[in-house]
Amino acid sequence: MKITRRPMLTTILYGLLCGISFVPTVMVISSFVYWSTAFRLAIWLTLAGYLVILTKWGRASLLSILFPLLLLLLLVFWGDTNAAFLFLALGVLSWVRSGICFQGGLLKTLGAEFALCLGGGALVAFFTPHSAVTWGLAVWMFFLVQSLYFVFFRDLGEGVEEKVELDPFDLARSQAERILFTGLR
Repeated sequence: MKITRRPMLTTILYGLLCGISFVPTVMVISSFVYWSTAFRLAIWLTLAGYLVILTKWGRASLLSILFPLLLLLLLVFWGDTNAAFLFLALGVLSWVRSGICFQGGLLKTLGAEFALCLGGGALVAFFTPHSAVTWGLAVWMFFLVQSLYFVFFRDLGEGVEEKVELDPFDLARSQAERILFTGLR
């Protein structure tokens, strides 16, 4: 019996959760720091959660994403522009996903990362979110585009599956049922 974690569906649902909670998160954080810093910190929290999920799927160590996340966290407080931070956040996402978690062929992963990260970022920038609702939708739309990564790399789902051993009694019962079912025809 195989249990699949379904990375595409999980990415979409995680994006929906982040989209719904993005504006309240920014509003809570903005009571402690400036709004632009709160915005970057909310993006960092969203990305950090997704990178933890990716490391679990890729069976990578959580320590392996510590440096990229700390580097991006420094840029939350050091950087001045949100656009530069978002561009660097896309780079960190690509670095962790294709460099640490799911290593593959260089040209194929570069093409997929370029298409998904810049395509998702450009799509969000094209719609220029300006209100709370549009920012929540933009975050979800970005994760919808990111879920396409698992369409391009279907073989990742096979590496994520776990074998679960059946109880010998259940295995014998299912074999007996199969024999009885095929014998009745």
